[in-house]
Amino acid sequence: MIGLKNAIDKLTRYAWLKALLLALVGVWFLLAPYSVYHVVKYVLIGGVMLMAAGAFIDAFRDQGQRQTALWRGSGLLIGALVLSVLLRPALSMLPMIVGIILVIYGITRITTARDRQQYVNVSPFPTIIYGLVVAITGIVLLFNPFGSILALLQVLGVILIVMGVAELIDILRGHR
Repeated sequence: MIGLKNAIDKLTRYAWLKALLLALVGVWFLLAPYSVYHVVKYVLIGGVMLMAAGAFIDAFRDQGQRQTALWRGSGLLIGALVLSVLLRPALSMLPMIVGIILVIYGITRITTARDRQQYVNVSPFPTIIYGLVVAITGIVLLFNPFGSILALLQVLGVILIVMGVAELIDILRGHR
């Protein structure tokens, strides 16, 4: 019974840490989304470069597979360079593709609002408003792709803050 109590105390202690970490990361995402982008970029590039270093180390350790490991390491270094140059354009294209899909979906919802009406006495107006909101969101994504990614990071930050606060509330309820 004492072992179970110790385990629960440890979990509670770590739950506080997890909740605090979630809230702090959420604040970071909310207040400085551009720095989040840069940190993720450098972590990705650093990871690829570490893999390249591992391949080069393998090339010098194993003489039998030297050529393959050198090619792999060189390819990973080139990949890190390409990633550093093309990450922002690649991220900018993702919201544009999603924006096109949302515009098409929104227009389709607007044009078929009357056809989708299930009851005569129910107005298609909410469906039209929904279609407009979706289409406008798609247009915003089309014309401001990188700003949309930063806004998405900020929304994610708010969600992380809410999750951290919810965890803290759950911890406080568990102690009572």
